[in-house]
Amino acid sequence: MRIAPRLHQAAAGFDFSARPLPSQPVNSGSSVLVSAAQGQARVLVAALREKIAGMEAGGNQFDARGAAPRLRQAPTPWTLGVPEVDQHLPERGLLRHGLHDVAPVAYGDTPAAMGFALALALRRLADGFERRPVLWCRLDYQVREHGLLYGHGLEGLGLSRQRLLTVTLKTPISLLWTMEEALKSGALAVVLGDCALQHSDLTVTRRLALAADAGKCAGLLVFNRNNQNATASMSRWQVATAASVAPAFDVRAPGVPAFAVSLTRIRSGRPGQWTLNWNRQDHAPHYFSLVSGLRGGALHSREAQDQGTGAAQGFALRAG
Repeated sequence: MRIAPRLHQAAAGFDFSARPLPSQPVNSGSSVLVSAAQGQARVLVAALREKIAGMEAGGNQFDARGAAPRLRQAPTPWTLGVPEVDQHLPERGLLRHGLHDVAPVAYGDTPAAMGFALALALRRLADGFERRPVLWCRLDYQVREHGLLYGHGLEGLGLSRQRLLTVTLKTPISLLWTMEEALKSGALAVVLGDCALQHSDLTVTRRLALAADAGKCAGLLVFNRNNQNATASMSRWQVATAASVAPAFDVRAPGVPAFAVSLTRIRSGRPGQWTLNWNRQDHAPHYFSLVSGLRGGALHSREAQDQGTGAAQGFALRAG
């Protein structure tokens, strides 16, 4: 068995000085040589296992020659970018490789729920190291009811048409199968899907959650009705329409998209409700923001109570 020189071993980060070889008898023979080679092989395998365990735990990585260590950069947390909202999320933000669901408060709020789900996907793409595209699985009758996705509108929200894939399916069963296979593939950053409430029980969503974890991908279920059933999603959002604030240059012009958002369930977090704008400025990152003039007011009673303001002492007006 050929053992690499100590110079190469030191360059690769291995230190064998603290690992003495097993004692060898004085006499020479074939059994002695075999035992010595086996002892050296065991030491080498143990060192490699320690190095691999350190790399998997987030330690240093080594290039092909094993000489130049470089630090692994931590991924950007998946948050909404609003401190008043992010403090309700887990410490590391939303689960990047898990399942989440978005539902409208009422039937007429379905387009708002779709827009908010797309904005969440864009926040996931804010990670500079994420280069994979987004897939949206549409149901045929949902397309007939709410229309196709509009390319110029998507670009206005901040999503390039080159990074969006869509597929339209006729039945909910085929859509769920397509979502599961897409999540497991690992080729996509986010997979969104129009979801029928009666076909999304705990067993089905558990399969999707496992597929998302296997493919290191985020899944977003967009329900067509207000969902109160148990699912395997890590977070549940309910969205209603909200009035947009008109721009200052023209009060008759449409404002930026606005959503009345309720976080009704979140693992390792706490629920809350807010009214959010989705800002779409040129040459600037797209981001959420609280509606102007409502910070610490009655619409955000939980935050007002945390800050000790007088707005939380009276009756709170529920957003949406």
